[in-house]
Amino acid sequence: MKKRILKGLTLAAVLALCLALTGCVVPDDDYTTNPGSNYSPYDYQNVAPEITGTPTPSPTPYNPVTTDTPEPTIDWYSRWGNATPTPTLAQGGAISVTQSGITLITPPLTTTQVVTPTPTAASTVLKVGADGAEVKKLQTRLKELGYYKGSVDGDFGTGTETAVKNFQQQNGLSADGVAGTRTLDKLYSSSAKRAPTIVTPKPTPRKTATPTPRVTAVPDTDVYLETGSSGSKVRTLQNRLIELGWLDGTADGAYSDATAYAVKAFQKRHGLWEDGKAGPDTLTILYSSRADKTSTPVASIGETLQEGQSSDAVRAMQKRLKELDYLSGSADGSFGTATKAAVIAFQTANGLKADGKAGTSTLNALYSDDAKSADTLVSSGSGSGAGVSVNGYTTLREGDSGDAVKKLQRALKNRGYYSGSIDGTYGSGTVAAVTAFQQRNGLRVDGTAGPTTQTALYGSDALDADDYATLRPGDSSSEVRNMQYTLYELGYYDGRVDGVYGATTEDAVRAFQIRNDLRPVDGIAGNKTLRLLYSDKAIGASAAETDFDTLRKGDRGSSVVEMQECLQELGYLSEPTGYYDSATVEAVKNFQRRNGLTVDGTAGQETLRLLYSDDPVPAY
Repeated sequence: MKKRILKGLTLAAVLALCLALTGCVVPDDDYTTNPGSNYSPYDYQNVAPEITGTPTPSPTPYNPVTTDTPEPTIDWYSRWGNATPTPTLAQGGAISVTQSGITLITPPLTTTQVVTPTPTAASTVLKVGADGAEVKKLQTRLKELGYYKGSVDGDFGTGTETAVKNFQQQNGLSADGVAGTRTLDKLYSSSAKRAPTIVTPKPTPRKTATPTPRVTAVPDTDVYLETGSSGSKVRTLQNRLIELGWLDGTADGAYSDATAYAVKAFQKRHGLWEDGKAGPDTLTILYSSRADKTSTPVASIGETLQEGQSSDAVRAMQKRLKELDYLSGSADGSFGTATKAAVIAFQTANGLKADGKAGTSTLNALYSDDAKSADTLVSSGSGSGAGVSVNGYTTLREGDSGDAVKKLQRALKNRGYYSGSIDGTYGSGTVAAVTAFQQRNGLRVDGTAGPTTQTALYGSDALDADDYATLRPGDSSSEVRNMQYTLYELGYYDGRVDGVYGATTEDAVRAFQIRNDLRPVDGIAGNKTLRLLYSDKAIGASAAETDFDTLRKGDRGSSVVEMQECLQELGYLSEPTGYYDSATVEAVKNFQRRNGLTVDGTAGQETLRLLYSDDPVPAY
């Protein structure tokens, strides 16, 4: 009996000791639940980590995963033969173990995710043909790094392409001239390499004797130069006028009427006294940086102008002949039949040799203040053959009669201006025919057949009644006004009918030529264009579009030239050759690509219609 009691006491003592040990031994990953305790192994998680950048929000909640191996939970109760609940992971991460009224709870682990922002990679690809703000930004950066020397205009041209290639080569990238993602990322990074500085070695100076400095001669302005003066100072004056564009020709050192005429025009431009004399005031401005330039000379010296020439000097002479009423056509710089007749008339009226050549004597007389106008040729006489004889021609007017009038009527009839009988009487019908001839050939319109009119009428270059004088950009006349009105009626022109051949008129002529299948398509209204324009066969702008023959590699001829000229004008081709070669194929492809067409390198209907239209997209 005593032994049994002793065993029971021993067992109770052991059990009490176990319970005591259970309350004293705490595993490493547990913590006290004493309400008075402030310790928690998770206290560090209550402090939010410092974030230096703005994190990109994650689209899904963050679930922390620990990679550390947890300490094993000691099942003290099962070791002593007592059943205990199996620890379970509660919602939110809590683990509850209940035994003898003791509950251990692990709080949910909360962690704030720290995300370092990643720079957005460039997705834009910039290459030749691109434009806009991104190209400006590219050019600015290239200029900062020393690769680009052009203007920051937002236009990705060959200069920008070369700069990109140099940058790529210097920075170990594929040098293709295309600014893609890798190139742009590198370009805008802090590690982008600058363009290498090219240092030209200076040659070792050789010891030589110190040269005597040369003194640049300053033109003398304290002089008076006028008609009749001559010498080096006059030559210096003439060279300066030629340099500024007021005078044409070669300085001869002789202060002629032509030189005085140029000086007078210069004085007028600068608000000086217009006397044609080069005094201190005029010379001071002439030799200064304030001196104005002009693109068209007003006179010429040291040269002879004659039929067949084309130059600014001829244009200046024509303007002066128009001022004196010897010429009524446009001053186009081309010395034709009408200009020759006008020169002959001027020479006759001014007592010069009437050969139609404008040499030194003729030009000086033409630009002088004493030049006689065309009114000098008007005769006060009447009757058969009355008038002034010039180069074999006598002035004929209404009321005259005789063989000279018959010859005049016959010539007018042959050219389609006169429909009456050849009766030798200068009546109203002859006046109307002469007037029409003068209008068509750019002569002074007065109905009187003077030497100028007859020289043109009997010449080989006169326009027939059904011919039209060529009109081109820059012209201003009633003929241009008539053309504009007709183009307006046909639906090609929507500008002002003002008689000025400007860009809008040129575009309208070009559109008319395209729609009416005229070649070349150049915007110039020649005889062929005007004949069709004024005929009942002219196709209006709203009519069916013109069909074009398809052009392809290997073709030759004028059609290829015309296409190549348009491609050249738009910047797709360097020069026309008349042969549809590989370069032309590439030019056509680039045009098609830039204009949203099928890219096949063949110039078919759609390609040619757009190429010859008013609004094709240029290469750059």
